[in-house]
Amino acid sequence: MVKRIFGLLLVLAGALLIADRSNIYPISNVIDILWPSALILIGVFSMIEQRRLNLFHLIITSIGVIFLLIHLDILESNQIVPMIIPGIIILIGISLIFSPRYHRHVVISSRGNYTAVFGGLEEKCVDKEFTNCEITAVFGEAKVDLSEIELKNERGVINVSAVFGGVELILPTKYHILIHGAPVLGGFENRLKHQNPQEKSLVIQYTSFLGGVEIKD
Repeated sequence: MVKRIFGLLLVLAGALLIADRSNIYPISNVIDILWPSALILIGVFSMIEQRRLNLFHLIITSIGVIFLLIHLDILESNQIVPMIIPGIIILIGISLIFSPRYHRHVVISSRGNYTAVFGGLEEKCVDKEFTNCEITAVFGEAKVDLSEIELKNERGVINVSAVFGGVELILPTKYHILIHGAPVLGGFENRLKHQNPQEKSLVIQYTSFLGGVEIKD
């Protein structure tokens, strides 16, 4: 990939120099055109090779496009600043919509930490002495299946954090579910169909900041 990108940059540099010297399109600084072009090529080629939309590569591609348009005098820098946060939100949404299904692993442990950062995971926990776990998604997507866990004590705790990402949590039907948390510019969806009144309970403590948390059974 690196060899192809370098080759394309050389072709682009040569074409720009020809355009400049022929007075077709004057270029004051070829470097100002080449480095954003390199970001675009790296981002696009990486997504083609991986065959999926990756948030990191979407971001560097977008940065390359923005600076290229600025250097070509198509956009002004003061027009870009108000669009940064909405643009990031759109990129996160696109990456979540088109993110692929991830390979599922069976995890057996007394304490689990599931983290998805700029990527995704899909895991199933079958712990028969479950006490607590933490699930975090930052610019990523996490799906954790806890439907077959057995509580060791009278109460189990699940801490969920979604920051510019999404968490899907599958819970068992035989325990009482207690939910604490509030979304901040994000979303929370409770799709539980069963509420068991027995003494043992699962406590869900969640934080959703510009992200989404979904629980179901």
